[in-house]
Amino acid sequence: MMSLVTIQVGDHRPLSSITNEGVKELQLKPKDTLTAVVKSTEVLLIKGGLGSLKLSARNELTGQVASVQKGQAMGLVTVYVGTHHFGAAITRQAFDEMGWAEGDTVTVVIKATEVLLMK
Repeated sequence: MMSLVTIQVGDHRPLSSITNEGVKELQLKPKDTLTAVVKSTEVLLIKGGLGSLKLSARNELTGQVASVQKGQAMGLVTVYVGTHHFGAAITRQAFDEMGWAEGDTVTVVIKATEVLLMK
């Protein structure tokens, strides 16, 4: 069985989906201080707003592109959401098609199952 854990991150409340056993092992309780970790390859970026797009992913956070790094096969886009940052590793083709620039407003999308918790 699974549990949804709500994390307070500034004005945002992202969710993490973890096993009930994981909740017990971490001895999670309200107001615990946690670190949330997301692998950069699991971060999806949407440029230009969601509009009428509906997603099954539970975490949608609006932020600004802080930096862009283009490599031979992959690129890394760093996005700040308040004082927190997310790195999104994307293919070079997607990187070139999107035309990322510092200051762009984007939506960071992460499935709850991809948010790992550390206590």
